[in-house]
This record gives sequence, structure tokens and C-alpha cells, in this order.
Amino acid sequence: MKKEISPRNTLIYFFTSFFDSMVFIIPIIIVYLQGKVTVAQVSFLFAFRYFIQLIAELPTGALADILGKRLTIILGFFINTFYFLLLFFSQNFYHFLIAYFMGGIGDSLLSGSTDALVYDSLKQDKKERNYSKVLVKQNIFFQIGLITGTISGGFLYTITPWLPFIICGFFQLVNTCLSFFYIEPIVDTVKFTLKNYINQIKLGVKELFKSYHSSLVSWYYIAVGGITWTCAMFFNSYMLVDLGFSNQVRGVIDGLLRLIIILLINFVVKNEKIFTKRNSFLFFPIMMIIAFLPGRWLYGVIGIPFVAFSMISATARFIFLNKYTNEEYDSRYRATALSALSMFIGIIYVVIITLSGPIIANFGGMRTMYTLLGILTIVTVVPLARKIIKTI
Repeated sequence: MKKEISPRNTLIYFFTSFFDSMVFIIPIIIVYLQGKVTVAQVSFLFAFRYFIQLIAELPTGALADILGKRLTIILGFFINTFYFLLLFFSQNFYHFLIAYFMGGIGDSLLSGSTDALVYDSLKQDKKERNYSKVLVKQNIFFQIGLITGTISGGFLYTITPWLPFIICGFFQLVNTCLSFFYIEPIVDTVKFTLKNYINQIKLGVKELFKSYHSSLVSWYYIAVGGITWTCAMFFNSYMLVDLGFSNQVRGVIDGLLRLIIILLINFVVKNEKIFTKRNSFLFFPIMMIIAFLPGRWLYGVIGIPFVAFSMISATARFIFLNKYTNEEYDSRYRATALSALSMFIGIIYVVIITLSGPIIANFGGMRTMYTLLGILTIVTVVPLARKIIKTI
């Protein structure tokens, strides 16, 4: 009998998720950038990073399926090591462009590859039913890291501004070393040629839309991910700035909210009767509308619960929806397909973030953007959810 590889790979996955989430710059990055560039340039930089990531998603996803997911994960963490270091040493807009270019490439190498490696490891061991449980455990590690990073980041920044950036880079280097210990799952692969490489990309994208049901699930995931990811990576931090909280207080609020959220989601996951497949697809439009639509009228501490609802939506996407997307895709094209999903989410991210610059600057700040995201949820996520529920 072949030796099981999933215990080792999932353990590494948990540790790398923890170190990857120790992003000490979360509570201070908006203020830090505003001290170096304009408000419009801040929005552009966040959009630029994801533009680079989305155009690199499919090539790196196909590379992972052909050359190996382990290799692309190693390269992703290694590049992100230099991203955090360069981010601090950047002194003008063009320096930041180079830094965010590296961040986009690094994230594109990691996007899809890690999830595909873990899922295929479980599938090889005939334990793919445990994938949701693995995601829950991974999310616990990830959220603990985020809580640690966000609470500590503001205080570290007051000690010395370079400290949060250097520590983030160090943990990315730790992840680079840990990733060497991954075991590559055995899946049907093809010899690397330019023709096969291009064909892999085509087949991976086609995998998202190979049937009516898979198309609905894919578009639903893209819509939910596109909206919630902009908040997780940019808008939530900006909202806490607009609500008037200091660097240290923002970090504490963010950390405490994440602690509450992970405890809540962990409780829900253990009660599988609550989150059936049907309820999972119903959950997101309801939660997202509640989180975003009242945004224009939020001030001070009143806005904190709504930021929390936004964070719940972003976190729950990985736990409750990743399972259903992975069920739709073939192992041979999984990394490419997941990278294609990330690419589409990245397109939405880039468009929303780019448009947000003048809206934030001229039309009521981040509160207005929250309300617009609520309207966007109503016209995209709601009708897709209704169609999916009819097929269940």
C-alpha cells in the first residue's frame, strides 16, 4: 500500500497558513501609503497588484498542474519575502509599483496551487470528504495568525516603522523553507511543451463552465469572492480609518472581530445541520446585503458590527464554498481551474478598487463604497443564489 501523504501535507498547510496570515501591516498600510502617495494612488496600487495577479493566474496555474504545485508554492512564498521588504524601502509611487508587481506575481503562484495540492493529497488517500474539516482547521490557524498580526501591527509600527514589514518578510521566508517538505500528489500530468501548456490553460478555464450547474457555482463563487475580497484586502481597513479609529485601536478591533468570527464559524461548522448545501448558498447574499447596504449611514462604533459582517462573509467563502467548487473540477485541471476563479475574482477586484478612488475622494468616502457594494450584491449574488438553489 502507498504511504499516505495527506497528514504531512495538511500539517505543513496549517503552519504555512498561520505564518502567511501574520500580516502585521494590515492596520497601518493605508496610513503608511497615504504618507508616501496620494489617495488616488493608494487605490491604484491595490488595483495594480491584483491586475498583475489576474493576468498571471492562468499561466501560473497551468504551470502548477504541469510542473508541480509544490514548486510554484515555493516560488510564491520566496517572491513574497522580497515583496514585504521592498514595500518598506519604497520611497515613491514608482518604487511601490515594483513592490506591488512582485506581490501580484507571488500571490498568483500561490493562488490555486496550495488548495489544489491539499485537495489532491486527500483525494489520493481517498479522504476528500475531509476537505471541509481541513479547511476549518486551516482557517483557525489562519485567523489566529491574522488576529496576532492585526493586534500587534499597530503597536510594532509605533516602536519602529520598519518592524511590521521585516517580520512579515521573515515569515514568508519561513514558509518558503517549510514548502520544500510538501509531497507532490500523483495525478495524471502531461509532458511540458508550449502546446500542452496552452492547452492546459484552455482546459482549465473550460472546466469552470463544463455544465450548467458548474457554471452557476463558478459564477456565484466569482461574484461573492470579487465583492468580499475587495473588502478583506482593502475596504474593511479603509472603513475602520473612516470610522475614526487610531492605528492601535484599529488593530485591536480587527483582531477581536476575527477571534469572535472564527469561534462563531467553528461552532456553525460543527453543527452540519445548520449549514446544509442549500443554506450555504443562501447565507452569502443575506449576510452581504446586511453588511454593506447601510454603509453610507455608519459612524464610529456603530459601524463595527457591519465591518464584522463583511469579514464573516469573506472568511466563510473559503470554508463553505471552496468545498463545492472543488467538487466540480477534475484533478488534472484543478490548479488551473482554481487559478481561473482567482483570475475572474481579480478582474472584479481591479475594477472595483480602481473605480473606488474617485468615489472615496469625492462622494462620501468608504461609507458610500459599502452601500454600492450592497447594491452590487443585490444585482449579482442574489439572482445566482436563486438559480443554484433550484438545481439542488
